[in-house]
Amino acid sequence: MKILQLHCDNIEYEPVKKEIKQAEEVELKKYSFNDVLAVLTAVEKGDTKETARWAVEDVHKFMGRLKVGRLLIYPYAHLSSNLAAPFDAMDLILEMEKRAKELGLDVNHAPFGWNKRLTISVKGHPMAEMSRSFTGKPAVKEAAKVEIKKVGEQPVELPDNDHRVLGQKLDLFSFQPEAPGMTLYHPGGMVLRNELIKFSREKQAAAGYVEIMTPIIMKKSLWEQSGHWDHYKDGMFFTETEDAQYAMKPMNCPGAILFFKNSRRSYRELPLRVSEFGIIHRNELSGVLGGLFRVREFTQDDAHLFVRPDQLEEELTKVVGLVEEFYNQFGFDFRVELSTRPENSIGSDEFWSKAEKALEDVLKKRNLNYKTNPGDGAFYGPKIDFHIKDSLGRTWQCGTIQVDFFMPQRFSVAYADASGKDATPIMIHRAIYGSVERFLGILTEHYNGSFPLWLSPVQVKVLPITDNNVGYAKKAVAALAAAGIRVEGDYENHTLEYKIRSASLQKVFYAVVIGDKEEEKKTIAIRSRDGKTNYDVNLEEFVKETQFAILRRS
Repeated sequence: MKILQLHCDNIEYEPVKKEIKQAEEVELKKYSFNDVLAVLTAVEKGDTKETARWAVEDVHKFMGRLKVGRLLIYPYAHLSSNLAAPFDAMDLILEMEKRAKELGLDVNHAPFGWNKRLTISVKGHPMAEMSRSFTGKPAVKEAAKVEIKKVGEQPVELPDNDHRVLGQKLDLFSFQPEAPGMTLYHPGGMVLRNELIKFSREKQAAAGYVEIMTPIIMKKSLWEQSGHWDHYKDGMFFTETEDAQYAMKPMNCPGAILFFKNSRRSYRELPLRVSEFGIIHRNELSGVLGGLFRVREFTQDDAHLFVRPDQLEEELTKVVGLVEEFYNQFGFDFRVELSTRPENSIGSDEFWSKAEKALEDVLKKRNLNYKTNPGDGAFYGPKIDFHIKDSLGRTWQCGTIQVDFFMPQRFSVAYADASGKDATPIMIHRAIYGSVERFLGILTEHYNGSFPLWLSPVQVKVLPITDNNVGYAKKAVAALAAAGIRVEGDYENHTLEYKIRSASLQKVFYAVVIGDKEEEKKTIAIRSRDGKTNYDVNLEEFVKETQFAILRRS
């Protein structure tokens, strides 16, 4: 039995058409559940009632960790290619529901045997998505979603468009048992990572940001002062030296504060917009790790804006505009959620009310539709979260904007106001990609590895038809490389068909074919990724057009 557990803000389904004659009878309407653990379930050959009960008991334990009491069992055959017969599968779905009721859970199951319209809004916390696999024995192992046979082999039972499959096929990144939950970037993956960061740096520089880099490991006392120790220590890594305790940073905020406090600041310097591509570590449980989506080490495109009270709304408006600009570049639609004060918050009611009102006013003035999530804010302030929608129809929480009145107070952060007196700035925490790794995983699946020209690890591959054409091909490679275009030459002794197929499998944007005719005319033939070929193309013109398209990030 394979299951995918999704902690959902909302899941909605509507039975549309029976897929099998034995489908359950059900009322044809929309069914909607809020704050629910949806368990997408594929019953496999060999599964028994004992398997079903063990699966639900494990789910029950997981729900206790999430502190969620509502369960939806959702038949989902797409998780497996080894499916049980329909009658057997339906019996085990009902057995799962029965065991869940025995455990005191508020449980429902979606109808078996129906084609259903499905809409899911998954929460953004680290354990919101988790896949599991159960056999006829009580031992539970990680499911195919995170299971890899061994280094260098293809991940098992993953769909072709999964970023881990594409990452290996395109030689972008890998995951090694010596560093669980941490990404080993290959050269192609580094190109993607660097291009994403380059794009972000250019946009932020134009918006008036300065960039810093803060230490990865800092003293325990810093995290106690920031409040992370009380609220986050279970998710941190620690070390000790010379009788002093240190922690690897789970967030970048305290480092930005140390930078601000390093100098005496004037009100004229504000707003001070400070960005950082900070490498952070979070001690996620091994069971929730999964490719680039659930990691222990990642790079956060963080920024911390120190603003005066009279600047707060204007700066929030600019940040929202920057987020929109980023997502438009990648063709993402998005929805917005406003999360308010949680139970374990710090600070006064007055400050929380001001912060929540500022965020809400900005969303209204920009005419952005949004949903309110009561009690889902950070412990130090309310936030706006941005959920992007990819080409597969999935939504992902990536960007976030948080207003923080309290951390500057805890660190006695101050600037000199117009009268020379100390005043406390307001701090805006902001991320757009969120995690560069997670965003890269989303993009890889969004584009199915066929990245746009500006992102493509190899933008042009030059293919000489015979060894006689290698000299001219190398001149073409040199001209393209001199223009800053990422280019490779395939000089191996293979047929043209083999070289074209190889370039296609690598999802190279352009293949430049050079034979005797091209060499004689001093031209090239261009084969684009969609299979179209243009002949008698002037090399210099192609270089200029490609260079311009890359600069425009097309």
